[in-house]
Amino acid sequence: MVFSFEQMRRKALVITGATVLALSLSGCGGGDGIREALGYTKEAPDEFTIVTKAPLVVPPDFSLRPPRPGAPSPRETQPEALAESLLIGTQSGTTAADKGEQILLAKAGATRADSDIRTVIDEETRSLKAKQDTFTNDVLFWKKQPDPAIRTVDAAGEAKRLRENEALGLPVTEGVTPEEEEDEGGIFDYLF
Repeated sequence: MVFSFEQMRRKALVITGATVLALSLSGCGGGDGIREALGYTKEAPDEFTIVTKAPLVVPPDFSLRPPRPGAPSPRETQPEALAESLLIGTQSGTTAADKGEQILLAKAGATRADSDIRTVIDEETRSLKAKQDTFTNDVLFWKKQPDPAIRTVDAAGEAKRLRENEALGLPVTEGVTPEEEEDEGGIFDYLF
């Protein structure tokens, strides 16, 4: 069987296309089984189940009894007790390292924390928010608010009022002076 150049070119294109399709599918998640089989996947440990262990220490007294099998070590802190001491601040079972840490914190002034710090932070945040609001208002409503003492008189309406007063024989101060209405639009009215 003899293949023409055109038939060979078509077969090569079909094989190349199938290869590209297979490789792209394996890269898009369809090849997770291939990645697992080759050992490219990584199983991360659960960070909530990791517990630190106390270092090994040679006891100062060698006449101690050996620990019971399965009993918890007295040197290790239980995760529940550690979480409670961190959250509540209890000092049960403090070691020399904990006492040293407490002394360091006391010298640094960390034990004399301001009890009203939340209110101070809220006030500072509130003032920052007020500054941000004024900037936002300046950007959105960039036109200055008109001074209520300054009025813009409607020229056509005022001329009509004066003519009517003259025809009726009234003084020019009689009646209400018509004012032009201000356009309350924002920046979009200026642009469009």
